Amino acid sequence: MKALWMILSLSLAALVQAQDIPPLAPLRGDAATLKDTMKFLQDKLPGKVNYIVYEHNNVTGTDSPPSKRSLEMSSVKADPDHCYIGYHFRLDNGTTVFDQDSGLALKQVREITSMSLEQSTQQGNAKAGHPERSVRVDPPVFQVLVQSESGRPSVIGLFYDDSMSDRVSKALMHAVDLCGGGRQEPF
Repeated sequence: MKALWMILSLSLAALVQAQDIPPLAPLRGDAATLKDTMKFLQDKLPGKVNYIVYEHNNVTGTDSPPSKRSLEMSSVKADPDHCYIGYHFRLDNGTTVFDQDSGLALKQVREITSMSLEQSTQQGNAKAGHPERSVRVDPPVFQVLVQSESGRPSVIGLFYDDSMSDRVSKALMHAVDLCGGGRQEPF
């Protein structure tokens, strides 16, 4: 009887070793590879977001006409070998259309933030000397802003969902870290 159990155990061990072990799923978060992170960004950045901006002057009590706007990102190519994300964007701000190819060298990125477009516009108005202007964006839209060595921040994506905006900003920061970018200041 003991011999039978031993033969069964050895047979079972040989059977388990003979089976192909499936590959591990891609790692998530800080453990994800640059290749997996860039694939995530390439999949999540493309899209079109339409919204309306309402502006009110709190001093004069007047409203500007609503402004229908849209941002579309397409042809996103995330290249992990060169730490570069290339894309095409089309921004229609209600009066002007910007339609061009652009890109982001991850080694030059210094800061990434995710916030509502409404909050970002309010801050921009205040910095430009117009704190009296209040803004409402409908539907709520969330953006990922990238500050690079070149100076002014650029929008790398707009999203209807704030959790997707946060996920993309975290993935982008992870890719920047893996590429050697990010803030060089100790604090």
